[in-house]
Amino acid sequence: MDITLNKNSSYVLLQLLRGKQTATGIKELIPSTDIRTIQRGLTRLSDLGVAIRSGTNHPTYTLNYEALLHTNIADKLLENPERPESLFNVGFLNWLDSLSSTDLDRIFTPEKLAQKQKNQNKLMTAKDLEYLTVELSWKSSALEGNTYTLLDTQLLLLEGVKAKNRTEFETQMIFNHKNAIAFIVKNKELFEDKVAFSTLEELHKIIGYNLGIKKGIRKKLVKITASNYIPVANPRQLREYADLVLAVISRTHAPFARVLLALALIPYLQIFEDGNKRAGRMMANALMISAVGSGFSLRRVSPRQLALAYLSFYEFNSMSALSKILQAELV
Repeated sequence: MDITLNKNSSYVLLQLLRGKQTATGIKELIPSTDIRTIQRGLTRLSDLGVAIRSGTNHPTYTLNYEALLHTNIADKLLENPERPESLFNVGFLNWLDSLSSTDLDRIFTPEKLAQKQKNQNKLMTAKDLEYLTVELSWKSSALEGNTYTLLDTQLLLLEGVKAKNRTEFETQMIFNHKNAIAFIVKNKELFEDKVAFSTLEELHKIIGYNLGIKKGIRKKLVKITASNYIPVANPRQLREYADLVLAVISRTHAPFARVLLALALIPYLQIFEDGNKRAGRMMANALMISAVGSGFSLRRVSPRQLALAYLSFYEFNSMSALSKILQAELV
């Protein structure tokens, strides 16, 4: 069941995500907010099951991440430039890492898709592969601002005809997607069980080829456009968290769960200097192809819709919007 938060409870939630557990502790981070307003926000979060209250006179609050994952964050809150800053939440990753395979499959797979995908496993035909290559190369590039149309992309990849008035950069981005899909199909065994960091690195290298994107783990802090989310800066920690994320993905058995986790967590870490969402989309497709013999392009989603879904996860750790986008693509 979906949960929707108001502005006050959302802003209080941001402080719980930063590790504060009491009204007075939260007041330290948002001093301009009245203590009673903070207490009302905490009460609402507790009533909705997003936070768990302990004690009576001076209660403490801890997050219920399972409920939080299905919480709706209003677009107007995500677009408000005055919203508080959010930080990378290692507590959320540790919670994921504590879950069993059964719990991961249950929490991250909608009931209506669980049985359908369980019985779905087919070989991808040459025509299926051609269709996916064109659709995914076009849409994934378009989500990054590439101006190639679907027809332009088809003519480039199938006929070798480069579109007029398109840059070499845009053309290279399209070809890189094609090459990444070819790598996935040729090496499906790399995505069937345990996913290695070297495999993710290889996908990122292919996606970023000749686009001025540095290979390997980023060495500096990055900022995400239009987001108040601040990712981890330390390269050593990034590698540790990347291994943890890939271990969680590898522990799941349900295809939808594996795909959703890759789509969300790889961009959340911002492992690389650039190309993180593309790497996440290609990894998610690789996991889907290896499991059920088909991929997805996110054709139905607009750049704005996807951006808001990522903001909801980056800043509030809610996967509700991303899950709905993926479900619409697969139903």
